[in-house]
Amino acid sequence: MFRLRPNHAPFPPLYEHVERKLPTVKDRGWDKVGDFTLREKRDFMPQPGLQEKFCQCDSNIIFLCGAATMGKTYCMLMKFLYGMDRPGFAGRFISMRLADSKKGTSIYRDAMELLGNYTNCEVSSSDSPTFAWSKYNSAVQLIHSNFNIDNPTEWDDFKELAKKNQASLIQVDEGSDMPFRMFTYWMSRNRDSSGMKPQITMSFNPEYTHWTTTFLLNGGYIDPATYYIRSEMNGRTRYVYFKGDDVNDVLWGDTAEEVAAAAGIVLSEADRKAGLTEKDMVKSFTMFTGEASDNLKLVSATGGGSVANLHATGATQRNILKGAYFGPTNNDKSSISKQMILDLATNPVDDDENMYATMDISGAASSKDPDACQMIIWKGLRFIAIETYEGNMKEITPWIEGMLSKYGVPVEHFAFDATGMGFFLKDFVNGYPVTSNKTALQEYDENGNPVTFEQYFNIRSQLLGKMKVLIETGKISTSLDLNTKIPYGRKHELRSLRDILFDAIDLFVSTTKNKRIYYLSKDEYKARHQKNSPDLMDTLCLRAIWELDARPKKQPAPEVEDDAYDGLFTDYLGGRAGAVVWV
Repeated sequence: MFRLRPNHAPFPPLYEHVERKLPTVKDRGWDKVGDFTLREKRDFMPQPGLQEKFCQCDSNIIFLCGAATMGKTYCMLMKFLYGMDRPGFAGRFISMRLADSKKGTSIYRDAMELLGNYTNCEVSSSDSPTFAWSKYNSAVQLIHSNFNIDNPTEWDDFKELAKKNQASLIQVDEGSDMPFRMFTYWMSRNRDSSGMKPQITMSFNPEYTHWTTTFLLNGGYIDPATYYIRSEMNGRTRYVYFKGDDVNDVLWGDTAEEVAAAAGIVLSEADRKAGLTEKDMVKSFTMFTGEASDNLKLVSATGGGSVANLHATGATQRNILKGAYFGPTNNDKSSISKQMILDLATNPVDDDENMYATMDISGAASSKDPDACQMIIWKGLRFIAIETYEGNMKEITPWIEGMLSKYGVPVEHFAFDATGMGFFLKDFVNGYPVTSNKTALQEYDENGNPVTFEQYFNIRSQLLGKMKVLIETGKISTSLDLNTKIPYGRKHELRSLRDILFDAIDLFVSTTKNKRIYYLSKDEYKARHQKNSPDLMDTLCLRAIWELDARPKKQPAPEVEDDAYDGLFTDYLGGRAGAVVWV
């Protein structure tokens, strides 16, 4: 207990008593604070359950995932009010779609209700709407993070935007559209001078192929047998350390001390002098989920329609939007079957007589243990040989030139992945460098007219989509025995072509990003499926680069034997032409 001194000091007023009548489909209910009844659309407080728990949570990282319409966006906006009277407070509400951060959207409308109508709030409805309180020099801004960060230029543009938007409270809407690298970079900007504890929150609906599913699986929040959130993990706080650049590199534990010890964190002398310890480098994490019916005010306002609408979406989307199901759906299953892979050996041969070569160049020039790099040799759409390079990556150029000469492949018919190590080959091989994270290429029909069959997010997605169609229609074939074993992956393990290609079937699962068809990047694929890098299938897909142009291809001139014209005439001595001496 404690005693106030001096004796005549008044006791502080008790927190106002809160009394509620919870809404239902037929009753709008009410909230009272003391003797004051909150006015509809004028006065706000978190609803009991999810919204109260989220607003009270002080973890560094908070995920709000689960049913649509459960009140995620509204409680995120309410959380900003905890800092509005702190001098220097900065809050950022980040949308992953450009249009969602602008005036006229539902997010802007909700922000106007909760923030714009708050006492002394000054609203600027520019490209990035701002809600400011000049008395405290505090502000909340709606911004977007709509960048293709696989493109180096857009990655630089994103970093410039993030550097200008430091904030102690960063909240991300529709987080299943945000890449892992972008999320961790936003964490580096999670600070301001207000004294508020840095927090980054993210709301999203479940998406099987997104890194958030892997993150929650590794953290023990998702039951891997059912792909639903474990009930005992809802609202539970654990601790994380981002040791590497991949979501699978995140270390988990039940205490900050446990994680710090496992991470082997090394602090500098300056860190020590500042009073920092290893456990200060560890982040706390909490995940909340809920049902659409938890948002009782919306249930009442819509007469139950907010829940009923989720039932009308069909079984698959109902499991995701209402039941918070994180597992694979029919849309997450590849249309490429194992039988289609086996059929490569019996598919008919196409008429293209041109020779091609494709290569996905793995590893780095300085790597001591690079992956085995395969080059696929093609005659038309039929792959006839696979050559493997296992040497020093700095010496790969003469090897490539030797292979092209061996199989008679013109340099302009050599396509390689120029995203990583392949970038360095652009100075040495005048071939067809393919930068997979660039914008999709223009396609042409057989008459040379520009056509757009599908909208793809980048070249990688375009080539995977094109190869998917080629395999499904039986246009890709091989003369090789699919039981042939080749050294594969970082361990150079001998594996059959059949098994390697079977493993890579999941590479053809597509989703959408920015309303364009998107296939997983290599890193996303490895994180999602915990398999080897899909290098051989990537090499296979590079062949599709020449199929984006459907115009008839110029065929090589027929080869003529050296003695083909012998015997067609005789010389002046009556002998064969070969006896003629030309001067």
